[in-house]
Amino acid sequence: MKALQFVEVGKPLQLADLPRPIAEPGGLVFKVKACGICTSDLHAVEVPGLLQPGNVLGHEYTGVVVEVGPGVAGWQVGDRLVALPAKPCGVCPACVEGRHSECAQIVPQGFDLRMPGAYAEYAGCMAGLAMKIPDELSDIDAATIEPLAVGLGAWRTGQAVLGADVLVIGAGIIGLAVAKWARFFGAGAVGISEMQPTRLARARRIDADVVIDAAQCADPVAEFERQTGRKPSVIFECVGRPMLAKLIEIAPAGAHLVMVGTGMQPEHFTVVSAALKKLRMSFPLAYEAADFPFVQRMLAAGRIKVDGLVTATVNLDEASAMFTLLGQPNEHCKVLIAP
Repeated sequence: MKALQFVEVGKPLQLADLPRPIAEPGGLVFKVKACGICTSDLHAVEVPGLLQPGNVLGHEYTGVVVEVGPGVAGWQVGDRLVALPAKPCGVCPACVEGRHSECAQIVPQGFDLRMPGAYAEYAGCMAGLAMKIPDELSDIDAATIEPLAVGLGAWRTGQAVLGADVLVIGAGIIGLAVAKWARFFGAGAVGISEMQPTRLARARRIDADVVIDAAQCADPVAEFERQTGRKPSVIFECVGRPMLAKLIEIAPAGAHLVMVGTGMQPEHFTVVSAALKKLRMSFPLAYEAADFPFVQRMLAAGRIKVDGLVTATVNLDEASAMFTLLGQPNEHCKVLIAP
């Protein structure tokens, strides 16, 4: 089968011919229908030693089951799926109690050779972490469940009270997802700061209350206050590049900084600068297992809409070039690989 492999930092992903995976006990093998190129993937290939040569990325996927592993019930060939992209150990106390995200031995799919991702024609997943896709949901829309779940987990981490004013830094798919959930759960004014013009236009299309052109405004908190008369109580960083020191500088006293972007580069700041403002900081990672079915139900019911968030679809032959493009400033929101 065709698959894209990581070679080394600074080199493009390489198209390779690999054996199709075999369904292991408790697992499923599926034909990939769509897989999102995630910003975490783009950051991971820049960090020396994080990925191993031969690593196959890809954790935002939909597929059709082609093989059911031993001991799996309730699944059959032809079923459509999405899945939480991980392999927990299954035997630790957290796993036994169903808290798989707390497993100390969990293998994150796409970032470990032991569980290749879905930048490929076929991939595998754990049946216990998979979910069937309803007929009314397309493969393209279903491929946004994972990033929408990331946004939902970030919103929950922010612990914003009903009617709270919030500011989102970055209008990629995670930033827009956070803004959508903020509106869904009853936030007050929802602001989005972004410097790329096409992404600014998307922020306006989702009816953000305040849209700030970061290329023209060095202090989005001050601009938010100028437009609303209030300061945001929660700030969601959804870029994934070093900016914590800047956020501490501009944040209002008592604000909650939620670092959603999962940056993989060093940050440099002084603790006292945050302490003097009595800031809170949270560093969410991903989501809870229950978030996937909730997001799917809201998508299927039309209560959360993803129109316009998928901005391109490429095949595996085109994906390496697109991956390189997305590593630079660009106007895309979510690009899918559709093998």
